[in-house]
Amino acid sequence: MPKSQFIDPKDIRKPGKLTFGAIPLNQYNKSIADERKNFTDDDFHRIFRDMVIIREFENMINEIKIRNEYNGIAYNHPGPAHLSMGQEASAVGMAYNLTVDDFIFGSHRSHGEILAKGLSAIHQLSETALMQVMKGYFDGKVLTVVERNHKGTVKDLAVKFLLYGTLAEIFARENGFNKGLGGSMHAFFTPFGVYPNNAIVGGSGDISVGAALYKKINNKPGIVVCNIGDASMACGPVWEGISFATMDQYTQLWEEAYRGGLPILFNCMNNQYGMGGQTCGETMGYGIVARLGAGVNADMMHAERVDGYNPLAVIEAFKRKKKILLDKKGPVLLDTLTYRISGHSPSDASSYRSKEEVEAWQQVDSIIQYGHELVAAGVTKQMILDDTRQQILEELAEILKLTIDDTISPRLNLATNPDAIGEMMFSNGSMDAFDTRKPETLLSREENPRIKSLKNKERIYLDKEGKNN
Repeated sequence: MPKSQFIDPKDIRKPGKLTFGAIPLNQYNKSIADERKNFTDDDFHRIFRDMVIIREFENMINEIKIRNEYNGIAYNHPGPAHLSMGQEASAVGMAYNLTVDDFIFGSHRSHGEILAKGLSAIHQLSETALMQVMKGYFDGKVLTVVERNHKGTVKDLAVKFLLYGTLAEIFARENGFNKGLGGSMHAFFTPFGVYPNNAIVGGSGDISVGAALYKKINNKPGIVVCNIGDASMACGPVWEGISFATMDQYTQLWEEAYRGGLPILFNCMNNQYGMGGQTCGETMGYGIVARLGAGVNADMMHAERVDGYNPLAVIEAFKRKKKILLDKKGPVLLDTLTYRISGHSPSDASSYRSKEEVEAWQQVDSIIQYGHELVAAGVTKQMILDDTRQQILEELAEILKLTIDDTISPRLNLATNPDAIGEMMFSNGSMDAFDTRKPETLLSREENPRIKSLKNKERIYLDKEGKNN
């Protein structure tokens, strides 16, 4: 305990009132025409392309799960598939301004988050850097598959690399980004700043805080984004993480060189539902997720709700919030309003919501609406957007064929290499010398009364005379 802070009963017992400030809700109101000074036509089109890639990637998995085929390509996938169809604008907007130094930790349904962050990294990295990543990852085994018969740029190749590595991981293939051991629920690709998603609802809530603390105390660049769903706001890991991230000691007690808030953004992908319950009005009492920030710290976690069905609104919000974090004023809570038109999983009949509700959201589908706005603003033509969709469908069909071919994409064989898991998980090194500094303590170990007591305590059920303790 610091002892430097005096808790004065005269002050703490004074009568008064606690007041809160305003929390912005869906304040973004710019048009495509307004944003043309901030984005090139290629930027606008890339945002559309990235959303379509994510949607069709998940549509492919959904078709395989419910029909055992996609575009005439037969395959049976018995593994999990927690889809985020409808949430593409939120994922692309989240990743747009993030660099490879910015880490994301995924929610329970993270395919879109992984692909969005990967596509953003591919855009930002040079062709030389991309080739180094692809050649160096598992000795280039993933690259070897996708570069066969490839025609196009290195960046086009990197997109194939991302799609193949992710799908191979989901389908438990050795060429997956984690050799198929993580699967759909624990996939990651650290060279692009993509850290694991989590099968535990809200599981990223505290793991991501550890990453932010690592960045802070080691002066590492970038921020950490903790992607969680609205249902996770009732889960322990999220509240543990928020409580840890908002401790006053960072700003009041830490040495000047380390002083300041943690660089973490809690991004609630608020799709309105848990597994089968409606969070607002049923399983939660907050009404609006953003209001939770008001109860946590004096800055109200810089909380805000943003329209996650508009990719430009999410991009703008993340740009502002990232600056807050880099100025050491974090953490931040962002309530990214979105909707999953898919069920919790392909076996979910969505019986807990009405057909009319789903159709209402489909009518304002972010991909269709954004595409219409681009055409109306003269950024592109509908024919170009249709061609983009068709190219993506063809590319994913090619990726699927490569992934399900047992000769090209075998499963990890633990019979021939029983040490394969250990080789991936353990460094066989020691962390004993990680920090050789002598700990700062009020008492030495020898003087500590608790250690003295434990030293004399018997750890067996019999005493020295052989009698029961």
